[in-house]
Amino acid sequence: MKTQNIGERNLNSQDRLEYFLKGISDYVEGKNLDPCKFKDEFQRADGISEERLKILTRDELFDTAFLLYQYADHVGQERAHTENVIRWCNDTLQRIIAYGVQNREWDKYEKHEVKVATILSSDHIANTVNEWKLTAEGRLEYIKNREYNIKRKAEILIEKGKRR
Repeated sequence: MKTQNIGERNLNSQDRLEYFLKGISDYVEGKNLDPCKFKDEFQRADGISEERLKILTRDELFDTAFLLYQYADHVGQERAHTENVIRWCNDTLQRIIAYGVQNREWDKYEKHEVKVATILSSDHIANTVNEWKLTAEGRLEYIKNREYNIKRKAEILIEKGKRR
């Protein structure tokens, strides 16, 4: 399971992950679905002070909300990328574990969780992919929270603009 043929090339796990993600990225770019690139204005809109917020005009509130929605779209792209990493890791781990369960002698009463833990601890590739997955899952929680908070700020600005 160390390398896999893709076309004419033998790829290790990291190269396979990069190949997978590049295919998704190429699709998104080819269909013109990628959001705008990060802009410094996003951070300025996100970090607007309470004093500044009080003096913004109606149009400025809507403009700032628009920037925040663009920022949320940017963060959403990172969320989708991270979710794709997790999906790839899950799929790869399932394949490694299935192969390990089928090709080892196990005690008849061995629990599946013990088999999985044994495979993860003894197979270097499975252990590495599992670490990637855990890292991506940790990042995903932060990204989801960040995306939600940015969208919420934009919604608040829109509501505030409607009342001006």
